[in-house]
Parts: sequence; C-alpha cells; structure tokens
Amino acid sequence: MKWPTLMIEDRVQAAVRWVAGFELPEMGTAGTLAVRAEDAAMFASDVISQRLAGMALAAIGDGSLEAPSVVRDRLEHSHRQWMLQDLALERRLLAVTEALEEAGIPSVVVKGPAVAHTFYPDPSWRAFGDIDILIRGREWDRAMDLLTGLGLRRKQPEPRSGFTRRFGKGATFESDDGFEADVHRTLAPGAFGLWLDPDELFERSVWFALGGMDLRRLDDTGAFFHACLHASLGMRVPMRMPVRDVVQIAAEGKVDWAVIEDWATRWRMRPVFRHAMTLAASLFGAPWPVEARRALVGPTGRRERRAILAYTTDRRGRGGTARVGLSAITGVRAKAAYLRALVLPSREFLAWRAGEGRRTSYLRRWLVPLRWLVGRRR
Repeated sequence: MKWPTLMIEDRVQAAVRWVAGFELPEMGTAGTLAVRAEDAAMFASDVISQRLAGMALAAIGDGSLEAPSVVRDRLEHSHRQWMLQDLALERRLLAVTEALEEAGIPSVVVKGPAVAHTFYPDPSWRAFGDIDILIRGREWDRAMDLLTGLGLRRKQPEPRSGFTRRFGKGATFESDDGFEADVHRTLAPGAFGLWLDPDELFERSVWFALGGMDLRRLDDTGAFFHACLHASLGMRVPMRMPVRDVVQIAAEGKVDWAVIEDWATRWRMRPVFRHAMTLAASLFGAPWPVEARRALVGPTGRRERRAILAYTTDRRGRGGTARVGLSAITGVRAKAAYLRALVLPSREFLAWRAGEGRRTSYLRRWLVPLRWLVGRRR
C-alpha cells in the first residue's frame, strides 16, 4: 500500500521542482509537464506552500504545464491572495522608508520586492510574506524608536537591552492589521552575521524604482550574497524559492565574482557559498561559470565548518547557532555579555519564550541546554 503513495510523492516532488525551475535563464525547463488527476491535490498544495503559484500559472499560460482545472482554480485563488498582500506590503514599505529617510535614517530593501522587481521576468513570480530592510548599526536605536512611534511593535523582546545592536540579526515589527517588517542590523543570525560587514554591503547599495519612489537595494553582488545566506542559513531544509533566487540573481544580475571570492575568504563565507551553490546545482542543474566556482574552492577553517553545520544539521535544534555565535565574538567582556543575556535574560523575554499562560523560570531555561547535552551523549 505504501508503494503507490511513494510513487505519487516522487512524481509531485519532481513536478514542483520543475515549476521552481521554470524558465531559468540558460537552463530553462525543457519540454512540457502534465499533472495527473490523482496528483492534482498534492501538487497544488505543494506549489502553494512553496510560494510558486505565480510560476506555475505562467507555465500553464504558455502551455508548458498542463493541469486539471481544479489545480488552476486553487493556484489562481492563492496567487490572487498573495499578490493583494504583496501590494499592501509594498505600500507600507514605501511609507516606512519615507519616514526613515525624513528622519535621516537611510535603509536598504533586501529580498522580497527588491528581488522580485529587479531579477525576475515578472515580479508576480516572486511572492513574499513580509518586508526586509537593512539599517546601519549606528542608526539602530533611532530606527527602533521611530518604528515604535509609527505604531509598530516588536514581535519579540530582546534577551537583554542592547543585545540585538551588539550580537543579533535584527528585530521583527508588526502592526494590528497584520503588517510585518524584519529590520536587520546584519544579514544572518549567529557567527556568519557577526563575521560579515553590513556597512560594506550598505555602501554597495543601488537604487530601484517601486511605486513611483526610488529605494535602495543591495547591488547585484550583494543580492547574490544575501540569496546564498538565505538559502543556506534561513531554514534547515530551505524552500524552493530561496534556492531559485540564488540561480536567478546569478543569471540575471551582474555579479562580481572577484568580490564574492574576497568575501568568501575575508568574511569566512566559503561554506555558505559552497552550500548554497551546491544546493542550487543539485536542484536545478545550475552550470556555474569558472569564476563563480572559485568561491567554492580554497581552505575552510574549523570554525567555519562547525558554523555551517550548526545551521544545516540537527545541531540547529540543539542551540548550535548560539554556540557558534559565541565563538565569533571577540573579547572576554563581549563574550561574557553574550552569555549573560542568554543564561539570565529578562523576565519579559522568558515569558515570551514560554508562551502565553505557561509558567516561566530560569531553571526551566537552564534545563534546555542540559537536555541537549544528554540527548547528544545518547
């Protein structure tokens, strides 16, 4: 009884991968694909969950993808909802960016609309669920106060005051009507976010047009770098879209591979590039040029190897990113401040981590790493 189910799952996974690679430059999807009636429900669900409805509908529209009408109806409904949401997010992005600029706080749009409107054949192919902006570290506190003044609230408290400004990736803000914005101090959590230089990326920003305004985005090289970070470090098992971004930006953008090679060495990013580009090659058959492959070769230190495993293996669920983050912090006092925030966070943070209605205590928090250690020994 399990064999037919596995066969259906295999077919659906292959079909979803086909959709994710639809019309990739220089490696476009060959031929046509027909979705079987018995695969229709699973195929539609997987395409929607991977945010690929726009690409699937484009493939149906040009005759490359044949699907039952029930699939088309579900995809159209889902895609319409995503596009309405994304248009609303873009309007809020314009308002937030304008408010920041008026306060003398420049920002850079990362991912989302910056990628959709710059690198994809049609921005509707690249759905997104929130907005992401990068703020210079020296403007961090002012930006937090301004966003709070706009009626937005932080979704989660810091372990201790000032933790994000020194060690964290950023903060998520939300509004009563469901708007969500990720405000970044750096572009990755943990060690890799501490090793890179966000100010250098900020200085490489360029302009793009959105809704009648000119906004900053990462230049093509920075956008490729961030796509690799997101594909490698965003989730232990990445969604198809972030991996597609890696290939799409490399194909459509003007990536300076010499700079990528420099960052791979100077910022200890070689494992990130290697993981993201290898993943893209295995998923889409991306034919990386010789100059791109140089970022993959070369020595990789023990700390970098341990760091990438903390994101991409089960170590992630056992505090791996926090541990390697400690190794990337320089100075005894800074390490002590980092550990103190994690071991003795504020009561507000404890309550948020525990969840509404659940008891909180430092003992409960200290038992978590103890269980990690016990499970690791077993």
